[in-house]
Amino acid sequence: MPTENVAQRGARGDTDSTDAILSAAAECFRENGYAATSIDDVARSLGATKGMIYHHFRSKTDLFFAVYERGMELNFEAIEPHRSHDGAAHEKLALMGRSHAIALMEHQAFQRVLGQGVAMHQQGSTTAQQRKTLARLIKVRNSYEAEFRNVIEVAAVEDGFALEDASLASKSFLAVLNSTVFWYSPRKADSDAERENIAAQLVTFALRGLGAQVPAFIENDMKTKNGTHS
Repeated sequence: MPTENVAQRGARGDTDSTDAILSAAAECFRENGYAATSIDDVARSLGATKGMIYHHFRSKTDLFFAVYERGMELNFEAIEPHRSHDGAAHEKLALMGRSHAIALMEHQAFQRVLGQGVAMHQQGSTTAQQRKTLARLIKVRNSYEAEFRNVIEVAAVEDGFALEDASLASKSFLAVLNSTVFWYSPRKADSDAERENIAAQLVTFALRGLGAQVPAFIENDMKTKNGTHS
């Protein structure tokens, strides 16, 4: 069963309850993994009944796919304001990268599920219908990566740095930003400035790895706060 997108959920008039389920499920999948998470776990985390979960999703797998899809929606929403940026390509890449990194820190549970989904796709331990849905979701993920690859290709021409494999470059660029999924621990005391500082440092590393210029606004972000996050 294909997962519902935000528009379909909204059309049914139950966006709030569905989003609450997705958030609770994302946390459960993050903490326990797909195999060890049950619908009971999600219901308990949400303070609801299993019936409420099943009212929206037929199975745990459908719920997992919906969480994955929501994670990708959050990523696309984060970079959307910068896709039409008409300045230098390295500036556009920095803006997209910073927003991506911040989104990962703010929605870490959903990002962990994206990683689990990729692993599930690679392992192939699913039914034919599930593999079809996974293939569709992986295609969406690939299109997101392509957004960065395309900008990197333009930046290479504008800045004059060598680019042997644009696909490998985009994967490496995103890998630096995605590292927060493994080491960043959200804290209530964290401010927007602190997350922006972390994102700026990561974007700087990623841009320098490519050989691209680091925009002044990224360097300014790093001046707002010194130190590291643990």
